[in-house]
Amino acid sequence: MNEGFSFIHAADLHLDSPFRGYGQIDFADAATRENVLRQLRDCTFTALDNIVRACLARRVDFLVLAGDIYDLADRSLRAQLRFQNAMEQLAEAGIPVFVAHGNHDHDDGRRAALTWPDSVYFFPPGEVAARPVVRRGLEIARIYGISYPRRDVHENYASLFKREPNVPFALAVLHCNVGGNAEHANYAPCGLEELVRAGFAYWALGHVHSRRLLCKQNPCVVYPGNPQGRNPRETGARGCYLVRVNTGGAIKLEFLAMDGVRWEQVRVPIDGLATEQELLERIDEQLAVLRYRHDGRSVVARLELTGRGVLHRSLRYDGVPEGILEEMRCRFAGPEGSFVWLESIRCSTGLAVDKEALRNSETLLGDLLAISRQARESRGTAGGRDGEMRDMLRQLLAPLHHRIARHIPLPEDDEFDALLEAAEDMALDLLWEQEDNEGNG
Repeated sequence: MNEGFSFIHAADLHLDSPFRGYGQIDFADAATRENVLRQLRDCTFTALDNIVRACLARRVDFLVLAGDIYDLADRSLRAQLRFQNAMEQLAEAGIPVFVAHGNHDHDDGRRAALTWPDSVYFFPPGEVAARPVVRRGLEIARIYGISYPRRDVHENYASLFKREPNVPFALAVLHCNVGGNAEHANYAPCGLEELVRAGFAYWALGHVHSRRLLCKQNPCVVYPGNPQGRNPRETGARGCYLVRVNTGGAIKLEFLAMDGVRWEQVRVPIDGLATEQELLERIDEQLAVLRYRHDGRSVVARLELTGRGVLHRSLRYDGVPEGILEEMRCRFAGPEGSFVWLESIRCSTGLAVDKEALRNSETLLGDLLAISRQARESRGTAGGRDGEMRDMLRQLLAPLHHRIARHIPLPEDDEFDALLEAAEDMALDLLWEQEDNEGNG
């Protein structure tokens, strides 16, 4: 290899993703509502524009896109035209682009008849092809890739990649599931050891939406994640990798945040708070920190109120959580510019009581809490009275589970313990006031 070079690796753009559930939002001010919805509608395109700007600003030698450029196989015309415009900008700057299509934008779908710059290469469906990257008459790298001919690809596409001899830097582009990641459909399944042995210097992967560095060097095996989170589970910074290759072939990675709107979950404890005013101030502080931490980028957040305190009972009254939600939306979102939008509010709070002291009391609550502890501590117990208690509670859940088994699996040990904890808090809400009054009578 005569000279070093650089490129950007991105994947899973999902252009024109519909953001299901966010077609409309409940907010009185129409201008603010439209500002939030517009940024959500456009954020996948914002991420694409940011990738193009990063390529131009850093003067990279090429761009690699590892599948699911579009959200649907029947690609929207809006998405295709925005992508075409982005490719033309890179072509004008002399930056070639290598594109693989994945399970979302596979070849068996509808597309418009558009003209693409010669510098944009789309890998063929169902077979691996190779293209050289030439700079000043010398090949600096060779890019191998494959696209999906259909959505359900269960063949091991990694086995089709064969590095040719005398290639200065061999890069493989593959939309796949390495190691059977259970969070994603098992398309084009393969193993990490197989990729390591294949002889490529860099595997530019797509399909897994979280950022993962499976192997740091020799070869470098990378999932950049999606450049724009698409739902409340895809939290945190999203983007792509800037990859620098030195004259000796060593690779240096730098993550670049590209997202236009970021998703977050915010937990605010009520412990130690005596008034609703104090709670509003604490939430305000947390959201202000959130805005600062994300450099003024728009954020959609789920708020969860946690902890134990005197405000727990206030939060149970109808309209109180909704009032908090509306107030914070007014404070942190407006008709233009970035926003922190509270998507929802959840109250996971409890009474400020000493549950352990109650367990030892000779009261109905004490008996109930003692039974709950007995069931939790019997986890993993084989036989015996404790184990029977946990089994009995599971049997009580069985009829309910039978009705909804298609949607909710029977809870495992950790989930079962969480249900027991939630049941304890519900019992406290229902019975504590009665016992408290009786004790003071």
